[in-house]
Amino acid sequence: MTPRMFIAALVQYASSTLNLSANVRFRWEYMPGSELFVVYTEGRDTSIPNVTALQNRGLVVKINKLLRF
Repeated sequence: MTPRMFIAALVQYASSTLNLSANVRFRWEYMPGSELFVVYTEGRDTSIPNVTALQNRGLVVKINKLLRF
């Protein structure tokens, strides 16, 4: 890892709906002003004891490049 890269993770539990969600994000600034993001998200239903049913799952890749004229 370099100072221009980071990984952030968030895990949340909603006791009112018995849902567990996780989000992991990777960011890399490969050039000044230009970035690559990779985000993984997952949601699970925990209403049934000892079972975590998958509700949703996603992977997003975003890249941007700074153009200077």
